[in-house]
Amino acid sequence: MAEEDKQDDIEITEDGGSKKKLIIIIIAAVVLILVGVAAMFFLGGDEEKEASAESEVTAPPAAVYYQLPEPITINFQRQSNKKVRLLQIKVALMSYDKDVITSAELNLPMLQDSLTTLFTEQTLESINTVEGRKALQATALQSLNTLLKEEVGAGKLDAVYFTSFILQ
Repeated sequence: MAEEDKQDDIEITEDGGSKKKLIIIIIAAVVLILVGVAAMFFLGGDEEKEASAESEVTAPPAAVYYQLPEPITINFQRQSNKKVRLLQIKVALMSYDKDVITSAELNLPMLQDSLTTLFTEQTLESINTVEGRKALQATALQSLNTLLKEEVGAGKLDAVYFTSFILQ
């Protein structure tokens, strides 16, 4: 019987040790869960604020481009003192408003005439440099915007690009 009592005592001691281990494991798991929840709260809260801030700020509208179907070709002998025979420029228009591009397409002959007149007025010295070409682009943009505003009364072009610029 003494051996049975010892076994009972031993078993009780083992159960007590495993209960302590179980309690320690449960407490550790609860602490880890609380730490994880706290971390998610602090870190996740910032993401939600950033996401809501991003949703409040709308993305800028996409640019709409329109390439004039034909290049504008000018007899350039007079303007260049017969150094250059022709000037040929392919023009593309850009706006953030589709309606402006649609208006430009509908009024294409008028825009082409305006650009032809503008390009004819140039001299070789004025367009032979990068700065001169940029100035010509700015002048073309201003001219086309004025024309569209007078004729259509709508919107504005945001840029004029020369996709090809040939002096020959």
